[in-house]
Amino acid sequence: MPTITERLLETAQALPEPLLAEVLDFAEFLRARHGTVASQVAGRSLLDLCGGLEKSAAFSETPEVIQRRLRDEWH
Repeated sequence: MPTITERLLETAQALPEPLLAEVLDFAEFLRARHGTVASQVAGRSLLDLCGGLEKSAAFSETPEVIQRRLRDEWH
């Protein structure tokens, strides 16, 4: 049974050039997306992501006041 890499190569060789360019674009997109996620996750714990907004001016009020302020921005 052929490996995924072999199957991908076989399929790619049968595609016309414009479709092959789309496959390449998608593969590069996947590599970039997963590479970015992996680099962001490495060395960080979930606790590093907790908090941080409680001392900001935007979120210093009660939830009701924040909601009213956000709603009023659009009216």
